[in-house]
Amino acid sequence: MPGIQKSEIKNIIFDLGGVLLNINPLLSLLELEKLSGIGQEELIMKLASAKLFEKFDTGSLNPAQFRSELCRIMNQNVSDSEIDRIWNKLILDFPAYRVELLQQLGKNYRVFLLSNTNSIHFDYYTHEFHKQYGLQMADLFEQLFLSHEIGIHKPDAGIYMHVLENANLDASESVFFDDSSANIKAAEDLGIKGIHINGEDVTTFFENGILR
Repeated sequence: MPGIQKSEIKNIIFDLGGVLLNINPLLSLLELEKLSGIGQEELIMKLASAKLFEKFDTGSLNPAQFRSELCRIMNQNVSDSEIDRIWNKLILDFPAYRVELLQQLGKNYRVFLLSNTNSIHFDYYTHEFHKQYGLQMADLFEQLFLSHEIGIHKPDAGIYMHVLENANLDASESVFFDDSSANIKAAEDLGIKGIHINGEDVTTFFENGILR
């Protein structure tokens, strides 16, 4: 792995969506477009202008406020359950072979999760995970760092500092996997080793529970 001394790595930090959990945000967007009757580009602009997802992911909106604001943006009166169904549509699956990887890694490294997420998504994918595997997703990690609980999200430097300080990690002994190049750069600026997942499966970077 270029630029990374494997023997120095003691801590592995994973992003969730697009790295461990398969997602497709377009699926939710298409449902919102159909429901609202607003064209996709205009809808994206309205959502971005309101910073709706950013606010929800950093916990400044609670679920009720998020649903209400989304209905306002779409100019539609939609039930809570329907909003949640559409919002969770983007979440696909957490493959068994990645669960096995995390279980292997836990024997050799300290393993953490660092995710930009929100309470509706978190409740949904953790419930689905438990239903499929009979164990808690949190059991695969030493600690979960979730943006909506911390109040900051990637690529803000503060969230990486929060992880390093609260888990007592040395940045130079830590590697971070994420599917966003901006998030990787922010981690690397603090001395954390970064690996950008860009089409590869995260499991290809490991062999027998060890970094390749």
